[in-house]
Amino acid sequence: MSQAAAQVRRAPAHVRRMLTLVVLVVVMGAILAPVLSGYLRQRAEIGEARRAIAEEQAQIADLEAELKKWDDPAFVERQARERLRFVKEGETAFTVIDDTGTDYTETLPGMAPVADDVLAASPWYGQVWESVKIANEGLPETKEP
Repeated sequence: MSQAAAQVRRAPAHVRRMLTLVVLVVVMGAILAPVLSGYLRQRAEIGEARRAIAEEQAQIADLEAELKKWDDPAFVERQARERLRFVKEGETAFTVIDDTGTDYTETLPGMAPVADDVLAASPWYGQVWESVKIANEGLPETKEP
């Protein structure tokens, strides 16, 4: 009976091997899971960094192309005329102002409009000149002989 009891208690060799294999697989999974997740996360970060680098290189190429435009004197002249309203020597620039004092000149592309708060913060001599212009409005023009 002791031989029968020893055989009942002892598992067959293939069950012990299977149990050992399962334990090894679980231990290996527990060891490799954090390493694998770290690897996959780093690969995703590398892909994101490469995408950001490609976007910035495209932006740099656009800015360099725009910078090259400024080497052309005709482009610089056109920008000065449009944005800064510069004129050449001998030319006359006109700005039409109606009786309400509003500026009829529309803002051009690339030119920022002047806001009322900027005009309010203008220097004292600009405010004096505006008051002189307003004081003269509505008076008939006199022709001097």
